Amino acid sequence: MRILVCHTYYRQRSGECAVVEREVELLRSRGHEVSLFTYDNKDADLMAGFRIASRAVYSRATKQELSRFVGGRTFDVAHVHNTWLMASPSLFPALGRQGIPVAKTVHNYRWLCPVATFYRDGRLCHDCMKRPGGNLHAVLHRCYGGSLAGSVAAASRLTLARDVLRVYQRWVDAIIVQNEFVKGMLVRAGYDAARMIIKGNFLQIPAGITPTRGDYLAFFGRHEASKGVATLLSAMEKARVPLRVFGEGPLTSWLREEAQIRFGASGLVAIEGHVPRQALDEAIAGSRAVVFPSEWYESYPLSIVEAMAFGKPVIASDLGGAATIVADGVNGLLFPPGDSDALARCVHRLWQDEKLQRRLESGAKETYLREMTPEVSYTRLMEAYMAARQHYATRQGGGP
Repeated sequence: MRILVCHTYYRQRSGECAVVEREVELLRSRGHEVSLFTYDNKDADLMAGFRIASRAVYSRATKQELSRFVGGRTFDVAHVHNTWLMASPSLFPALGRQGIPVAKTVHNYRWLCPVATFYRDGRLCHDCMKRPGGNLHAVLHRCYGGSLAGSVAAASRLTLARDVLRVYQRWVDAIIVQNEFVKGMLVRAGYDAARMIIKGNFLQIPAGITPTRGDYLAFFGRHEASKGVATLLSAMEKARVPLRVFGEGPLTSWLREEAQIRFGASGLVAIEGHVPRQALDEAIAGSRAVVFPSEWYESYPLSIVEAMAFGKPVIASDLGGAATIVADGVNGLLFPPGDSDALARCVHRLWQDEKLQRRLESGAKETYLREMTPEVSYTRLMEAYMAARQHYATRQGGGP
């Protein structure tokens, strides 16, 4: 199969970018011919403000650039990931006019929320979906990084593509959603459930690492408020078990200062920052459990996949996509988001109950084998691609 993968890299590389690269490698390992049509949002730094905004809303340049890239070649399907900012929603009709069926992975909530998160000012927010004025609330609150211009562009993009031109409804043949939570959000907003294929993220277990059970919790991810890092520190003051924190972000300095103030030289909480991939894998494999205290609707977090690949229970906030992966008492424990007391109780429960620990370890490994292996992911990708081709043939009048 000839597959065109389309993706716009974020200025700061993300889990979504890692997913794209893993899927491309997986497809090529199965003998498919994969071509990459990509942009990098770092290039926007060289543009004037108005040009950036117009490109993000609906880029005329994308059509010409895609046409030159395709150059008369034929593709069986295009798999689209991120289109913010450089590609813009104009990529979808451009692909359709090249005669290429389109499958789109919905990694976040950009089809529903101008800034893709349903999160602002330290809390969940549904104003643009539920309150009069719609996407104007994103402008009013400057949801895009506090920038008025960026917020106008994000709100305009969603309004034009979804509500005026109906780009996603008209030009996307198969919608790849990562779990039932995301599917439900889209269906309630009017998207076609019949076009949706559920496929989560996956991981090939790194060779040469044998899981062991240490006596510490592991947290790894971006250090920002929406990840629940403040809740995590407060819970650790009550739970008093060792915690190793990996990753970086805007709150890294704050985390280091707070860890020193609250835990002193005890070493109970270690802020280890960014480490090489193998070192992180070894830390996950040697942990007792992984903690995931996120306070926004994450879709299919790679950190949960990575934990369960090593058979590690996940203590997660009962919210969004995480709550569809982590089953309380089966492969992990759930607690109300933002509730440090409840998180501390989950930690105590796990540390004091050996039988529970073993059951959750077994459940985590079973979840990985059932949902998160390369083989499972490949099968579902093929289902999505075939569904896209069939839908495209139907809308072209050729029948399924």
